[in-house]
Amino acid sequence: MRMLLMVLAGCAMHANSWASAPIDVVILCDAGYPPYSYAEGDEAKGLYTDILRTAFTRMPEYNVHIRPVPWARGLAEVASGRAFALYPPYHRPNARPWMDFSRPILREKVVVFVRAELARIRTVEHFPFGYSGLRIGVNRGFMSIDDQDYQSMLATGALKQSYANDNRTNLARLYHGRIDVYINDRLSVQWELEQMQRESIFAQSDLNWLVEGPWLSGEAGYLGYTRLNASAYPYKPKFMQRLDEILAELERDGSIERLTKSYDLVNPLYSPGDGI
Repeated sequence: MRMLLMVLAGCAMHANSWASAPIDVVILCDAGYPPYSYAEGDEAKGLYTDILRTAFTRMPEYNVHIRPVPWARGLAEVASGRAFALYPPYHRPNARPWMDFSRPILREKVVVFVRAELARIRTVEHFPFGYSGLRIGVNRGFMSIDDQDYQSMLATGALKQSYANDNRTNLARLYHGRIDVYINDRLSVQWELEQMQRESIFAQSDLNWLVEGPWLSGEAGYLGYTRLNASAYPYKPKFMQRLDEILAELERDGSIERLTKSYDLVNPLYSPGDGI
């Protein structure tokens, strides 16, 4: 009898240990969206990665592995149910009916960047009327600027808008005076400016030729979950609920704001409020 009790006790301990083992979860991330989500070798980096890793430390019931992939491949894997989740898609439920979304992780900010000599003589905080006659640069594929006055000024020729492929090309155009203004995501532009400074692409060591103008808009990034192949991810409902709770906690306690500020330029750009 005593031996039987010992065996049963051992089985119970083993069962409890097995039941409490964390669930392995694989999440994909965009490998090419710095500074928000990118890869260095096989390692996931970026602001969204930092926020989610912080959240996952508060979810010990899951052992989360983050795997960087090209964006198009990640979307295809989630769309087919081969992958559990991917970050950071924008909220597009109509375009992606096969995807469920977490609560917003972070709101990205679209900002106007202006050559400093123009900011000294223009009321650049008054967008778009303070920009009449200027040349605006944007990236190809960039979301349209949802401002009726801006669109009207483009239609009448009061503003000129041109395109380049990426941040680096448009920042070089801005630096050399081929455009007057560049509009894009704030942190993405700051990240590229730092890379270009390190590579000595700009003649001067500082960025006093550039001013950060008004913030125009922004979209939030999410963790997007597949709606397909549900039997492969039985933990999905509880995982979604728990992550949303923790993301709300991180927002309330200031963790997301602190992580975001850590991605700002070491020497911030001038802004119209700085009295340039």
